[in-house]
Amino acid sequence: MLDAIKRLFGGATAPAGQESKVLAQWAKEAGLSFKTVSQAPGGVVIISPQGWRAEWGPSQRPYIKGQELRFRFESGVPGDVQALLLTRTLAHVLEADVFDSFTDAMQTRVDNTLPDEMRWLAMHPKVSLQAFPALAKRFLLIANAEPVLLNWLDAELGEALEKAATSWWTDPMPLVITLNRGILTLRSDCRGLSVEQLRKLSSLFDLMARRLAQP
Repeated sequence: MLDAIKRLFGGATAPAGQESKVLAQWAKEAGLSFKTVSQAPGGVVIISPQGWRAEWGPSQRPYIKGQELRFRFESGVPGDVQALLLTRTLAHVLEADVFDSFTDAMQTRVDNTLPDEMRWLAMHPKVSLQAFPALAKRFLLIANAEPVLLNWLDAELGEALEKAATSWWTDPMPLVITLNRGILTLRSDCRGLSVEQLRKLSSLFDLMARRLAQP
């Protein structure tokens, strides 16, 4: 998968253990605040003037191995709104994992430890993406508050997501976007980080955050 991600983004990527240098370079270039996390060796927090933050550290999800890149934004959306955007390919993988958990002898215990987004695949209805054919073909958007998501997914954001879906956000890349408790989060397995990769991810996330914060 690492080789696939390198091909998707192109350019030089960071050797293992050197990701913080690439993150620092990107932060300086973009005018962002860069801080290391003493509690987690190699951990980094980057804060933008627009109110979102990026974090690099140990993965918090079983479907992302090793280190994880997270973008987070406190949107002000009501905390009970839940949404998930991901590729259909990754959704099939997560659904299989959920099924395996449900059929395990320790069903109740395992279910309670599953990440929210994995349970949402079985709980929440799909939001129509017919207005954006390139997205509808390869992506799933699910939510418990469809009007909120349809207002968020306007022409500008839809076009940006379609551009990503037809260029760099491909099936081999485990990237998950969630909205939960008012927090918009993007998670990705980004070993072999590159500055160009970070530019693409941060540009997309910045637009998503701005659109979500608009009334």
